[in-house]
Amino acid sequence: MGMERSVSVTVENRLWFNAYREVVTETDNEPDWTLMEYLPLISSGPVLDLAMGNGRNALFFAKLGFEVDCVDVSKTWVKKCRERAKEENLNMHIYEARLPAFEIPQRRYALIIASKILQLLRVPEIQAIAEQIYSGLAKRGILYVRTFSVEHVKRSEKIPQLEQVEPNTYYSPEHQQTYHYFTRDELPSLFPKLKILYYIDGIEVDRTRKKPRYPWVIEYLGQRMR
Repeated sequence: MGMERSVSVTVENRLWFNAYREVVTETDNEPDWTLMEYLPLISSGPVLDLAMGNGRNALFFAKLGFEVDCVDVSKTWVKKCRERAKEENLNMHIYEARLPAFEIPQRRYALIIASKILQLLRVPEIQAIAEQIYSGLAKRGILYVRTFSVEHVKRSEKIPQLEQVEPNTYYSPEHQQTYHYFTRDELPSLFPKLKILYYIDGIEVDRTRKKPRYPWVIEYLGQRMR
């Protein structure tokens, strides 16, 4: 099951398309398409991007006029995003911190983004940050998660050979990093009070490198209703 998408340009989506084009042109990377597809459901409140990396999602929302908080452990990415925010006069607050140590303000955010980060945490850390994420969502606030599926392990030759340190969590000596692979029911169970707006578990075509990769990923959108 592929996850490639195309988007037509209309009057209604021209604003976000222009913001998307600017981010892609300048960072050579793109925001997550699902966030763009569900943009009409996101209210005008603040956005939090957990582990923003090069800022592809954070910059996209800042260019749309959202107030954006973002955090990353990388000094390099924090510095670059701060420079971009200052140069373009964007309403962004950028923090340098390891995610488990970052305190999420309660009931603040219209959107919380956790793209390609939860899989890098150990299970107790994931459970702790999940509680903080739920508390950080405002009423009607939306959570977006993009992460690895346990199905990817079943189709990999290398991963099963690594040391399994927790259920579905493997340690890579090469990267000195653990990787957690989520079961189909795991994300909904972490956020039982959220209404599921979107869920997909399938193969993604990743062409960001010279040789295409086909990881099995999960995308999840949940909304706090009260």
